[in-house]
This record gives sequence, C-alpha cells and structure tokens, in this order.
Amino acid sequence: MPKGDGDHTLNLQFNNKSIPGCPATINIKHVTPETLGVELDLAPWLADAAAKGAKGVRHPNFDDVKVQLNQIMKIPLDLSAAGPGNVEVSCMHEKSKQPCPVNVIPTKQGAVEISVKPIETGPHLLHVTFNGVDLPKSPFRFMVEPPSGANAVTLKQNNNAVKVVKDGLQFAIDCSRAGVGVLTAACTGPDGQLVPCECKKSGGDQLITIKPNKPGLHSLEVMWDGQPIPGSPIEVMIDMVDGRIIYELCDILLLLMGAFTVRTPDLSNIQLEINQFIRIPIDCRLAGPGKLQVTCKNEDTGTSIDVEQKKTGDMYEITIKPTDPGKHCLNIMWDGKHIPGSPAYFNVKGPAPARLCYILSGADHIKCRKGAISFRCTTKEAGKGELTATGVDPFGKQFECEITEEPDLTYAIAFKPEVPGVHNVDVKYNGISINGSPALIDIKSLPQGDEGGISLELISCRDTTAGAGGTDTQVQQKATITLPIPKKDHSGLNVTCKGPDGSDIKCQLGASTDSGINILFEPKSGGKHRLTVMINGKNYPGTPVDVEVQGL
Repeated sequence: MPKGDGDHTLNLQFNNKSIPGCPATINIKHVTPETLGVELDLAPWLADAAAKGAKGVRHPNFDDVKVQLNQIMKIPLDLSAAGPGNVEVSCMHEKSKQPCPVNVIPTKQGAVEISVKPIETGPHLLHVTFNGVDLPKSPFRFMVEPPSGANAVTLKQNNNAVKVVKDGLQFAIDCSRAGVGVLTAACTGPDGQLVPCECKKSGGDQLITIKPNKPGLHSLEVMWDGQPIPGSPIEVMIDMVDGRIIYELCDILLLLMGAFTVRTPDLSNIQLEINQFIRIPIDCRLAGPGKLQVTCKNEDTGTSIDVEQKKTGDMYEITIKPTDPGKHCLNIMWDGKHIPGSPAYFNVKGPAPARLCYILSGADHIKCRKGAISFRCTTKEAGKGELTATGVDPFGKQFECEITEEPDLTYAIAFKPEVPGVHNVDVKYNGISINGSPALIDIKSLPQGDEGGISLELISCRDTTAGAGGTDTQVQQKATITLPIPKKDHSGLNVTCKGPDGSDIKCQLGASTDSGINILFEPKSGGKHRLTVMINGKNYPGTPVDVEVQGL
C-alpha cells in the first residue's frame, strides 16, 4: 500500500527478468477529498512555561465545539515544551461508546495534528494522553450535528448511483436532506478541457450526466450553493470499447505511464502470406510523453522489413508487408522499453495457389459478342484446379457465368448482362478468390444486335505486368451505383459526391433506364462516400445515399 502521493516505480519480474513494460512508473494520487468542518486553533499558553510532560502539551479550548457528521475536525497539539514522549488518542460516542476514527499526524518538529471524522451524531469524548498521562481537561467533549447544506448532499449509496446511459455516464446525487439550494457541476477530461455536463431534478435527487468523448481520467466537481459536496471532485476513469463506456470510480488513483500502458490488439495470432500486409493500431494515449519505435525482421534471412507509421494524436497505425516467407520478429517499444506483448513472433507463408491466379487486364482480354461479355484469367502459376465464377448485377440479382478453358491454363469467363450498370464477378480457384477478383465491369448500354454493340468499361482488376507477385493497380478509379429512380424524374436531376474526408468527388449521371439511373463517381480512397441527388433544388426522396468503397 503506497504511503504517499507522487511517482512510484513498479518492477514485475519473471525468472529475475523484468517483464515487457517494466519497470513502470505509477503516479499515485489520493483523489477522494475529505470535507473539512472544524479546524481548531491552539489556546493561549496558560500553563507554567516550565511544565513538562502532559501538563506541557498546548492544545485548543474545547468550549462549545461542534462539527457536522461526515466532516473532519482537526486539532493541533504543541509538544515543544513537553519534552520527548508519545501522544495517544482515542475517540468515542459518549452514549453508545462507539469508537470514532482518529489519525495522529506529525506536522513539524514538536507538533502533531489530530484528525477526527465522526460517524454518528451526538456528544463525543476525545481522550488524549502524553506518555500515558491524560492531558489536563482530557477527555474533551464535542458535539456532532446532523449534516446540512452542501455537507448533506452526497452521491447516492446504491447500485444505481453511477450508470451508463445513452452517450454518457450518469451520477445520482442525494439532495433530500440539504434543504433549499442549487446544485451545479463541472467536468474536466484527461486533456484538461471541459466535458459536456448537465443537471436535472428527479424527485429528491439530482441527476448529473457527463458526455465523455475520449478515454482517461475525468474529474467531476459537484457544488451545492457554491460549496463542494463531500467527496467532490468525483474522480472516474473512463475507457471506451467498441463505442461502449466502461468506468471505474477512483479512491486511490494509480496512473500507469510509459510502455506498460501502450495498448495493441492481440499480437500472438498473426498469420500472413507473402505480399499480404497487416495494419496494427497502437494506443499511446495513457503513456505520457515518449516516442514509439517499431522494427520488424525476418529471422530466417536476417532481412529487416519496412514498417510504415501513421500518427493521429496519440494514436498510431503501423503497416507491415513481408516480402519473403519465414519467422518474423516484431518489436514495439516506447522510449526504448518493450510494450506488453512485444516482441511478437509470426510466420509468413508462401502464397496460397489462388494468389498465383490473376484476372488479365487490358483491351485484348475483354470482349463483347452477341450480347455476351467475356474476360480472361490465368492459373498458369498455380496449375490446374477448380475454377468457379459467380456474378451480381447492379440490383443485387445473381447471374450465371460460363467458363471456357483456353490453351496454356487461360480461361474465358462470359455472361450476358440484362441491365446496364456495374456488374460484379467473383472468380475463385479451389474456393478462394483469385487476384483481381471480384472484377467490376460497368455496362454503359445494352446490345443492339447480334454483333454486340455493348459499351462497357473494366473498372478494376489485377495488372500482372508489374512482376510475378502481381501489383494492385486501378485501371480506372471509377465506381458506378444504380439508383432506382423512375425515368420520369431523370431529366431534372443533378448529383454531388463527398469523400470520407468531406472533399468534393468528381461525379456525374450515367445511363438511364425505366427502372433506374446510374451514378458515376471517381473515388480517391476507400471509405464511406455520400451521394446527394437533387431535383428542382431539393433532395430527392431517399437521398443522400452512403456508399462504402473498398479496395483502393
């Protein structure tokens, strides 16, 4: 148990070696304040200046001393004239004989302070001895009165005193014994900024709701007619997991700092293939000042792997893309100390056979004939296997695809579109999607004769010309969505698009049919895009529409 506030060092060891994150710095703060009711002054010195022992101890007068329940009474004693010795103190209720908590604290050379906190109302007796001898007039008598005003206002003592409510944390304050007054509250977050806080009356109680927007220590100061209530400020540690608030009230706050507090997902089950990447979020918000260092190494080859770091406030995101198979070691350190879970070890495997199969891009590999569209893929590097293809049209309807084997393990995949718009074709090798799948094909118009006449565009696929492993490329960063807007309204429409960061995205109206109209836009990154369709200066019913873009 810590004896005082301030920084403490915690070193946890296993087999005489510090575990990751240790030694850790812990800042300890007693955060539940006591309400001071009475602080007595020393009485004038009336005794013989030469008096020693108990008669030489200077103390306050105890004439008509009163203190409220739950308040602290502080009593100074001057021992400078008494000589060496020990002070012993006890306190009890005069009638029930119930003991009352007391503390004796040295304040300076030759002086102590007695702290008394009564737990019931009525007359009390304070018994003080010096070297086993009663002080003159000891035991001292004082009266404990019922609480009133701010001292009568407390956090309710039941299971619902603090609870999570929508978008916040609610505190139930018992004001039933306080009489007439006004309750006010203010809350500060871990960054010292004010947190939204509101009070409302509920019967004899007041409900205080705070709306935290980040994890960390929050301090709620509660006042009654401008005076702090007992236990104010209320200190609460708040965390947020998947949008849910988790809290813990603090009497003694242990603020862990440094590497020990840096949080990551579980790093023990990382599984990767060559040319796959992994993104790991790292939460350093509780770590205090410091620097994040991340390294990754293939232990089989001795090759260092590049690690990309992205910082947003005190949150980091690291991206790792191994290029060779083998056992890898990932070190995550804060100011030169490993965080919990570091170093983490993981194996990188060679690519699955499906990763060696590709959809072929370029004008030579996509054709239109007699109302059908075909594009090509290859399984040459993977060998022969089971190839399947399923398609989905712009309205979510599945359609059949025909697969024809060509020389050199190349395959043609064909389908007949029934509506214009973006068609999604997922090609799988032995049940796993191949590189470039799903292929997105934008049908601009339907065929007008036996020879086709289809106007189309291959939006995205895999470009295999960059190397054996294949490199993600975007033939054209264009996306299409079909909205079910009746044809009679098409002439008066205009459309706008906002990207995930709120920037304007190039957008236009596309092909029109009796059952809907295509919206074409050119996303710059993955994420949620908002399409707004207007007619005669007003939002068209059902819009704006949020569209999630993936794969960029």
